[in-house]
Amino acid sequence: MVQKHRLITWGVTIVAIAALLAGCGSQKGGQKAAVSVNTYKVTAEDAPVTAEYSGTVTATDKVPVRPKISGRVVEKYVQGGQEVTAGQPLFRLDSRQYDASLQSARANQAQAAANLANQQLNLRRYQMLADQDAISQQTVTDQEAATDQQQAVLEANAAQVQAAQDNVDDTIVYAPFSGKLNVDDVPIGTYATAGSTALVTISTTNPVFVEFSVSESEYLQMAKKDTNSAGSWGDQLQLRLSDGTMYAYTGHVTQVNHGMDGNSGSIIVKAVFDNPENMLIPGLYATVVSDTQIQQNAILVPQRAVQQTLGKYFVSVIDETGAAQNKEVTVGQKIGKFWLIKDGLNAGDLIIVDGYQKANGATLDQHLLSKSDIEASNDATSNS
Repeated sequence: MVQKHRLITWGVTIVAIAALLAGCGSQKGGQKAAVSVNTYKVTAEDAPVTAEYSGTVTATDKVPVRPKISGRVVEKYVQGGQEVTAGQPLFRLDSRQYDASLQSARANQAQAAANLANQQLNLRRYQMLADQDAISQQTVTDQEAATDQQQAVLEANAAQVQAAQDNVDDTIVYAPFSGKLNVDDVPIGTYATAGSTALVTISTTNPVFVEFSVSESEYLQMAKKDTNSAGSWGDQLQLRLSDGTMYAYTGHVTQVNHGMDGNSGSIIVKAVFDNPENMLIPGLYATVVSDTQIQQNAILVPQRAVQQTLGKYFVSVIDETGAAQNKEVTVGQKIGKFWLIKDGLNAGDLIIVDGYQKANGATLDQHLLSKSDIEASNDATSNS
């Protein structure tokens, strides 16, 4: 029985080894199955492109409101953050000393008026006496000079009254224009110095500026395009808000700082946007989307053909031998379902759209896709 059991065991072992050797032989003798990939032939064509810039909303006018006279704030008619209209009262300063000065100036004016009336009465009396040869003409002349002098005194007092009245009026501080108050308003009791203390800052809300910067090369390209086209760059700017939505109103470039920013080497540009709903507030971040331009001979590849690794972008290119090789590229913006390639590919290159993960070193079963195939494909198509 023991001998028979050993014979059976050796038989099973021999069969297993034979099967393993047969399998190895068939693998060496055969070839790997071809990897199926979708490919796309790169072409150069004119494409509509836009540029995007990070921008910040600023007020077209921003002014600190300062009093014309000095005094302690005794009343506030508004609070910080409030919308105000031009001429609306904002603060009231202590007016007691200015009221007293006004009363004093008016009293001096009344006294000067009384003195003038007396001098005029004397002048008429002296003229009558001179006509009767009762006094000399020199006396009349002297009285005329005294009357004119008193007239000047009265006019000076009237000017003092007006100045005192202006000071009293200036104890009420008004909004210089319509806008929104910042939250930097001073509290009641603050002593304000004329022309120095900022009681509150007011900013315009409609329209507003969106400030952004462009590189020197971008600015030169835009300037050259403007000389060769009917419209100007920046006539129809759009704004994308931080939540991804597009702002309802378009804007246009209104100011270009032709001096370079020493820190970044860029040029500061300001665009103006209507803001009737006050949605845009100073300090808000938004993305400025420039007018659509036509880039000639643009290289476009399907987005799903582009691989991103550690901040770099790669595309699998099929060489003349039919092998796939990863090639680093520089991408621009997305246009529909395509990437704009700035550098790394040429028209006529054959790239892999789907299946590039298994393509390196493998025999490829290629299926060429057209541009219409890419545009009609589902965005969720994965590289498999």
